[in-house]
Amino acid sequence: MKPILTAGLTPSWQHVLEFNSLTVNAVNRASASIWFSAGKSINAALAIHTLGGSVRTLFPGSGSNARKMRDELERLGLETHLLPTHSDVRVCTTLIDAATHTVTELVENGDSLTSSELSAWLNLFRYTATEVSMTVISGSLPKNTPVELYARMAECVPVGIPMIFDFRGEGLRKCLKFCPLIIKPNREELEQTVGRKLPQESDILAACHELNEQGAQWVIISDGPNMLYAVSMTETLRITPPTVIPAFGETLCPIGCGDALTGALALALSRNASMPDALSFALDAAARNLHQYTSCRF
Repeated sequence: MKPILTAGLTPSWQHVLEFNSLTVNAVNRASASIWFSAGKSINAALAIHTLGGSVRTLFPGSGSNARKMRDELERLGLETHLLPTHSDVRVCTTLIDAATHTVTELVENGDSLTSSELSAWLNLFRYTATEVSMTVISGSLPKNTPVELYARMAECVPVGIPMIFDFRGEGLRKCLKFCPLIIKPNREELEQTVGRKLPQESDILAACHELNEQGAQWVIISDGPNMLYAVSMTETLRITPPTVIPAFGETLCPIGCGDALTGALALALSRNASMPDALSFALDAAARNLHQYTSCRF
């Protein structure tokens, strides 16, 4: 089976700190500390890999964090392609409050790539996008990155290879002409993409059809534990995610659940599952991800 390619420009070296109780404006001592590779495209790759699929992943970065990520991913058995850049991979931090069962995410913005690094990125992406069964491009663009970069990446994907896009805004709209198999913004990201609030189901479906008409074969809108919509030009699927009940004393962690859905969906579709079956499989994966702090390691 040919691998699925995941690519994104904003990986992160993730730090999870768990506290028995977290108090703002005070000294807090962590009861546990975990470091691991993350970021939307990395999480999707980990989901595919640990659910039994073949995957290769591409991301930029240099320095100690990038090396730690590459070493961990290769140790786990992922085919990893790393583009050296002038800056290291960012650190994002998750704070777990065991007393209140709340999760706080501190997100560091990724550094922009130089013009020569962007050219090298496109060349490396073009190389890694050959001989794959599907391509998944996900994550926000770093600051000062041309908004059309993802469209330039989509141009590099050989004809006939399905594409899944998990990002938002003008950059997503510029990619619709390539007729991606799936675009997967969440509800808030859909609003940002179409430029208006979508308070009712009818508003959501109208926005989805707008993007269908511009080229997206399927628009899949996730909204946490709420109804998921999957909309094509001819079908509208509504699926309620599984109900997740935490074990006694457990804190559910939503970080990476959307990426788990993306990766599992790509894997199921690459195995020729129907869209309803693939979505059911993907929602189960997203629900399972709530029970772990290290995203998408099933």
